[in-house]
This record gives sequence, C-alpha cells and structure tokens, in this order.
Amino acid sequence: MPRLLSPDDACVRVKIPVGDLEATYKGRVIDVDSPSHIKMLRDEGYVLADVSGGSSRASGYRCPKCAFRGFFKVCGRCGGACEKE
Repeated sequence: MPRLLSPDDACVRVKIPVGDLEATYKGRVIDVDSPSHIKMLRDEGYVLADVSGGSSRASGYRCPKCAFRGFFKVCGRCGGACEKE
C-alpha cells in the first residue's frame, strides 16, 4: 500500500469517483489501496512519499585513515580525503 503526499500543503481531502459512490482520502499524507486510485491521484499531482528507496551507505565514500564511511569526499571524523567505494 503506497503512501502519497499531497501536491501542496493546503490540500487535506480528496474525493475519487468510484461508480456511483466516492472514495474519500483525508490528510496531507494518505495511504492508498487501489491501483486505479493511485493513477488518478498521480495524475492530479500527488507524489510517492519515498521515491528514492532510502540511502545506502555502501554507495558512499570511505576514509582510508580511519575507515569512516560517509557521503562526502572529506571525512567528517578526521578530515582526511575519502575514496569512492
């Protein structure tokens, strides 16, 4: 069940027509069950809450002096020059 974010912070409720009825989602962050609802909401400007899938420390840099891992070329622990892993 994906989580979607509203296109602007002012949108707190959305109604989606489902046959003769309506599905109502409330809040700036909503959990959506139906794939057709996801498509309709994406067409209206809603975005997935986590599009990156999170970060991986393995894709960053490693300091050869102190073995600290990070995402910057300069080590945050000792100030040494880090190398790409």
